[in-house]
Amino acid sequence: MRRFLPIAILLCWMAAAVAVPPTGIEYPPLQYTLPKPERIVLPNGIVLYLLEDHDLPLVDVEVRLRGGRLYEPADRAGLSAVFVRAWRNGGTLTRSPDALNTAIEDMAAILDISDDGDTLGISLSLLARDWRRGLELLADLLRNPAFREEQVRLAKGQVTEQIRRRNDEIAGIASREFAGFVYGTNHPLGRVPTLQTVQSITRQHLLDWHRRLVTPRNIWIAVTGDFDRRAVLEELRRLFGGWKGGSPALPVIPAPKEQPAATGFIAKQADQAHLRIGHLGVAYGVPERAALDVLNYILGGSFTSRLTHEIRDKRGLAYAVWSSIAPANPRGLFSIGCQTKSESAEEVIQLIREQVRRLTEEPPSEEELQQAKESLVNSFVFRFPTASDAVSAQMLLEIHGLPRDTYDTYIARVQVVTAQDVLAAARKYIHPDRLRVLVVGDGKKLARLAGQAQRLQAR
Repeated sequence: MRRFLPIAILLCWMAAAVAVPPTGIEYPPLQYTLPKPERIVLPNGIVLYLLEDHDLPLVDVEVRLRGGRLYEPADRAGLSAVFVRAWRNGGTLTRSPDALNTAIEDMAAILDISDDGDTLGISLSLLARDWRRGLELLADLLRNPAFREEQVRLAKGQVTEQIRRRNDEIAGIASREFAGFVYGTNHPLGRVPTLQTVQSITRQHLLDWHRRLVTPRNIWIAVTGDFDRRAVLEELRRLFGGWKGGSPALPVIPAPKEQPAATGFIAKQADQAHLRIGHLGVAYGVPERAALDVLNYILGGSFTSRLTHEIRDKRGLAYAVWSSIAPANPRGLFSIGCQTKSESAEEVIQLIREQVRRLTEEPPSEEELQQAKESLVNSFVFRFPTASDAVSAQMLLEIHGLPRDTYDTYIARVQVVTAQDVLAAARKYIHPDRLRVLVVGDGKKLARLAGQAQRLQAR
């Protein structure tokens, strides 16, 4: 999910630019209702989400299941990354990899399998005329993957190459190692694959992982687009209705431990210092979600935020600075990111500390509050650019155990947030005395800071 952060920040900045209309011009509050898919549960436990949308002659299918790198064993870190590659490219018991790819190309379809941390996703996009062929192919891949040895070796090689090159990009080091610095390097959310753990993975491990995860009571399927509901439902029942299986064999993930305040330093030759600052965040479903979104917008989630004003606008110490309060299972991160000249790193860290502390000491101004609320309301529609995105988001609500009306009530919940609500949320979830600071940069240019910090190694 980190790769989407710059896009999310850009959308927030765009929304901020249009949130406050010119003097004398008023617009009615945005009204937006998500399209509602039909939810059907097959007798074996598979959950279906169906939404007809005849605007374009296209059909999008998404399969979701609980799984991903959050659940992989420590001694096989990287298993999920190898798994999704070998699953996608390894063919099925009845189709060779070439035959599978040829079938996809013949339909001008797009098929992808991804690891999204605590879920795995299979997405298929194709022309409406080919939906039946597409579902049959998808069912074969879902139920009968081959994980051929050649493709397993290729997948391991691709993940191995990623590991060898992952320290080439400094921002990637900062984000990855900050997770380990906060969660702990032995927690699934802070752990990273190594060459040894990836090389230990075998085809049998992938087959066992598939058997443990891919079972009817762990599968959600969304179909959106230009189709006839009755025909698609009949085909889904034919392809999946007779599939037997129990609950997935997933390990219980321990809650990460709270860490005391600390500063870490990773030496990397660079002109600028990359900073990550924060601590453990929130789980899915906290009741203060709307207030936290307002809080984050005010702190660093917009182009008009306090951090942007203090660090970029007033002092010119960074081109951009951002904050995030992203929920996760079992807990997310509260994080602030910035890159600045080595000479100004200590000043920027102090400015960030001051703004974080200020959140817990005083409520936001009425102007800050209203601008944040208007922008969040007006940008809400951009979360779901297509009907397929809207259906997928609602399916994920169920997977994460959130109320089905979460998005239906979001605008109203934002609109009633008060300054005192923001202050209360800050005091509950933001802890200036627990801030962990990670600096990645040139040890010579940052000698004083490096000397005071805990020396870390990029993994």
